[in-house]
Amino acid sequence: MNEFRLPLEDIRILALEQFIAGPLCSMWLGDLGAEVIKIETPGVGDPRRSFPPMLRNEQGDQISGGFMAYNRNKKSVTLNLKSEEGRRVYKELVAKSDIVVENLRPGTVDRMGLGYEVLKQVNPRLIYAALSGFGRMESLRGPYSDRPAFDAVVQAMGGVMHRIGEEDGPPMLAVAGTADRLSAMVAGYAIFVALFMRERTGQGQFVDAAMYDSTMVLNEAAISLYAMTGKVLTRGRDELYAPVGGFKVKNGWIGLIIPGEDMWERFCQAISRPDLAEHPQCKGSQVRARNYKSFLKPIVDEWMAKHTREEVVQILLEHGVPAGFVQTSEDLFTCPQVAARRMLVEVNDPVAGKIKLANNPFRLSSAATRTPSPPPRLGEHNEEILSGVLGYPASEVTHLKQSGVL
Repeated sequence: MNEFRLPLEDIRILALEQFIAGPLCSMWLGDLGAEVIKIETPGVGDPRRSFPPMLRNEQGDQISGGFMAYNRNKKSVTLNLKSEEGRRVYKELVAKSDIVVENLRPGTVDRMGLGYEVLKQVNPRLIYAALSGFGRMESLRGPYSDRPAFDAVVQAMGGVMHRIGEEDGPPMLAVAGTADRLSAMVAGYAIFVALFMRERTGQGQFVDAAMYDSTMVLNEAAISLYAMTGKVLTRGRDELYAPVGGFKVKNGWIGLIIPGEDMWERFCQAISRPDLAEHPQCKGSQVRARNYKSFLKPIVDEWMAKHTREEVVQILLEHGVPAGFVQTSEDLFTCPQVAARRMLVEVNDPVAGKIKLANNPFRLSSAATRTPSPPPRLGEHNEEILSGVLGYPASEVTHLKQSGVL
């Protein structure tokens, strides 16, 4: 902790969440200092609590690695929201909170009488962030709005899968969870905008973050090209740029893209083929892309094969051409740039011990950094929150436990 404050100190978030998108969004807000109260079903909790890998200590206690990755810096409260008392307690917490982050199946909270239209009557300053597959705002409803969605479904529908894979092969997924993570970022960005607006107006609002919308942004180049030319980009080879992608070298792979003519000329100098700079089959990025497989690829592959990845990157960088190693997760744990940027954060969990996980990507010059707390055990903070935040006496907490509300 340094002398500065955490950016979101004094902000309280109720996280009615599961799996990845909601939990990642609220975790990053927790990293920035918000008090995040994770609302979970008694006895069950977030389904990711059972996701592998399962980590165990010598006593046989276990915790899900899949849960740890998205739930540090949170408190867990178990509430049976199907019960009248559980809904009452939830509304009392809403009245004392700033933000709700929710990514349950569309219609779930409305059927329980806990949607935004109800909760804004409880707390007009409430910012309610709903993460969903296809959007939840009533004024923007479409034919898919009520559908549930997982990451793979949205990657497919957003056009991302259509562009990944071999030319004659099936569509393939990008990194699993890509749509979830991107929508979590979008929701977090929108929450900050809503907080800024609340400072001006005193009023909260509904934040609608759809995975489908976010994934289409990843596919922007294909959308723009179709709008301008009617051409549909497909998988297997890039039709806009060349060389681009991963290239095999002596001891691994490197990645690069040559987007324009200045960069192309520097690349030609780097591979000792200045004659290619003005070659008719290489003049212009789309010309290079069109002729890449038949003409340029053998030349580039031959040069790459003569060098190690360290040599290739050094040569290209010396000529002003950005390039980098294709790294594994093991490489990231030993990367000096990752260490310098503090992009791995160590969480000390009572079961798993000290575990390094991906940090958030926010770097602010005048903000404190938070020492991470481990992910909460199911219902670990029931008494702390109900007594400390709502002022319930011990007898009321006991009653709620005995009646199955907690």
